Amino acid sequence: MHELPRHKLLRLVFFLMQAPIGILLPSFVLYLRFDRQFSESQISLITALGGLTIVLFQQAWGYFADVVFRKKQLILANLAISGLLFWSIAFVPSYWAIVCVVFAFNVFSTPLVQLLHGLLFSHRGSERWFGPLRAYGSLGFVVTNLAVAYVADRLTDGNLRFIFPLYAALCAATFVCVMPVPEAKVVRASDRPSFWAVQWYFLRRPPVAIFLGFVFLYQCAHSLSYTLQSILMKNMGADHTLIASSYSLAAVLEVPVFFAAHRLLKKFGAERLLAFAAVVQSIRWILVWKATSPTEIVAISALHAITFGLFYAAAVSYINSHAPYKFKASAQTLFAFVYFGWAGIVSNLVGGQVTRGGIFEQPLTNFLRRVLPFSGQDPLANLYLFSAGVAAVAALLAFVLCFTRGQMPDQPE
Repeated sequence: MHELPRHKLLRLVFFLMQAPIGILLPSFVLYLRFDRQFSESQISLITALGGLTIVLFQQAWGYFADVVFRKKQLILANLAISGLLFWSIAFVPSYWAIVCVVFAFNVFSTPLVQLLHGLLFSHRGSERWFGPLRAYGSLGFVVTNLAVAYVADRLTDGNLRFIFPLYAALCAATFVCVMPVPEAKVVRASDRPSFWAVQWYFLRRPPVAIFLGFVFLYQCAHSLSYTLQSILMKNMGADHTLIASSYSLAAVLEVPVFFAAHRLLKKFGAERLLAFAAVVQSIRWILVWKATSPTEIVAISALHAITFGLFYAAAVSYINSHAPYKFKASAQTLFAFVYFGWAGIVSNLVGGQVTRGGIFEQPLTNFLRRVLPFSGQDPLANLYLFSAGVAAVAALLAFVLCFTRGQMPDQPE
């Protein structure tokens, strides 16, 4: 069996796989807002499509990867299709046509990272290498994020249409690098399990059910708040470079966290790290709500190393520890099903109604004026106080997970 994590090319694969996300956040959101003139509510619907496609298709991708097809074949096919679909968005004229293309794009792009994780974890002993490899992914995000901002501010006078061919080119480069990566041969049972049997394997375990509930609340607080941070900064007068620096600083500080992830998990356990991340996330959004300048938000973005980096490493490790080798991809897609799927949908749809033009904008504004020392806060900023409250509830559920540790034995079969 190949020892996949030591394969040097895999570092480049992780780097390239995360690089396109440096285009989606924040540049694609800014393109929709300022080039296409869509409202925050319209953008929240577009960003919610990723969650919808995950809910509809993510577990099917995991099942196909574990039982029907080879993981690498699916990764290559999805890279090619998603790259072409994103490029085509530049030529789509209307809002609802963009909604349709983005939906199709998300069908093929959203499972890519989880399929790569499944490819990694199907090799025995690979868990200890996830953190360092994911650190290269954070670097890929940073490089792309800063490069796009530099080009937009210095070369294209703010025009962001170049992000579409760039995304396709990154997908093509990733395709080439994935091809020679070895894949473990997972021995499958002679009687192929049904789709629902694979799902029930995880859902009937109480620790997994509690974990998924926590993940749902955690990401409900995080998803739209992080996505719309670029618009909040733009409203405060930030340029593309300063906006990108907030996302890049966050990703740079993830790198040491991912490198240290295996040691932190051994010392504290995934449950305690998840609870800590939820508390810090609540504090983070309160600080953003109180911020009065974009430079303050850049500084606050340093907490992303914990609210995403530490959380993500602990969450991936936790769900992986409850999966046998034959269901590694399904475990990762189940995590994504809740984290990027249901939580993404609820966060974007409900959170979008808290912002300007939403049905909850005025009630929340009036409530804050009555109970807090408050003077004319931007309705978009109020989203962050709302998210802080949701993160606090997630923290309570994480503490339940800590207290049940060891009381409900759950070893993968």
